[in-house]
Order: sequence, then C-alpha cells, then structure tokens
Amino acid sequence: MWHLKIKYKHSDCIYAPKLRELKLNGFFYYLGNYDKGNYTFTNAMIYLAGDSGKITKYYSYIRNHPKIVKCEIQNSMLFVQARHKKELEVYKAAYNPVIINPAPAYLSDDSYEIIEYASWNRKDLEDLLDSLKRNKTTTYIEILKFAKLKTDEIFVSRIMPDISEKQKQALELAIKEGYYSFPRKINLDKLAKISKITKATFRENLRKAEIKMLSMLVAH
Repeated sequence: MWHLKIKYKHSDCIYAPKLRELKLNGFFYYLGNYDKGNYTFTNAMIYLAGDSGKITKYYSYIRNHPKIVKCEIQNSMLFVQARHKKELEVYKAAYNPVIINPAPAYLSDDSYEIIEYASWNRKDLEDLLDSLKRNKTTTYIEILKFAKLKTDEIFVSRIMPDISEKQKQALELAIKEGYYSFPRKINLDKLAKISKITKATFRENLRKAEIKMLSMLVAH
C-alpha cells in the first residue's frame, strides 16, 4: 500500500489558525462525509491539547464559525460537522473514498497540518497532491514521506500501541472515573486508592500510557 505524509497549510482552514492564536494543538480524526445540494458535509472529531480555558474559547470560536453546521464538546474532545462548497476540487480530492486516512491529522499551534493518506494505488495519491498544489488557498505544502510500505508499517502501530496491562488498567480507570473531565472529578490519590497501589506507582503507569498513546498519534 502507498503511504503519503505531508505538511500543509491553506488560508481558508477553519481549524488551525485559531489554534495558533490560542497556542493549542489538536489531533483531527476524519469521520466521513456526504454530499447534499451544493455542499459537501464533513464530520470530524478533534482532540484539543492545551490550557482548559483556551479550549473553552476555541469551542466558542468553532460554534460560531459560518462553515460549522453542528458541534459539541466533551472534555477536550470536539465533535464537528462542517459545510464546504461541493465544486471546490480540493475537498473532492481530500475526501475521495478510495483514499484512506491511517492516522489523525496533527494540527499544530503554528497553523501547519501534518496529514497522512494511504491508498492501494500510487496515482490516487499523486492526483491528491496535484489537487492540493493547484488549490488557490494552499500557502505551503511539503512532502514528508511518499513510499510503498507494508500495511503493518502504516496501521498496526496506531491500532495496537505497546501498552502493558497495568498501564492499560490505569488509563481505563482514569477515563472511567472522570480524571480527564473538565473540571476533574477525581485526583491521583483517589485513583491510586481504588487501584490499591501507591500514588507514585499509579502516576507512573498512567503517564507511561499517556505518552505511548500520544506517541502513537504523532508517530512516523
């Protein structure tokens, strides 16, 4: 399978410029699209990383953006539906059903997007690149990787991170008990008590799990 990774910036981006203004980072999970009338509607989930107060400001910005049709926020996870003019070639190319998104896009606080694509056919990705280059709102594009790889080099490290059972248990408990809620519903002391281990041990297990999960998202 062919794998393409690019660094990209376009002037009409809904999401990245405001991240830069607020000094936030985001991981963009594409959840599909559909056409209706003269528009293409895209669904996505964005994990926001940074100051909780600035995340609240970012949600307010997204909620009031003219291209956003629907949005909800849960903790640091933003769910959005955006509307784009169907005749715009760049969106047709980016959301071509023959192209796979093997990993979430990384939206940096300097307005760049790190995006990965995969396809069985090299030409599908070449056509996508040509479309992005021709797009009148593209301001920067750099190919970081374009190669034919085994599927496990593209997908498996994302789907199955190397997390130990203790690390997995710590992460699942933290999520279940609301440690990542805003405001937090529980602290490390109470989580450690539930787990019947010391606070230091629980913290270490949780931090290792968090690092591995984040590394999984931005790897390659």
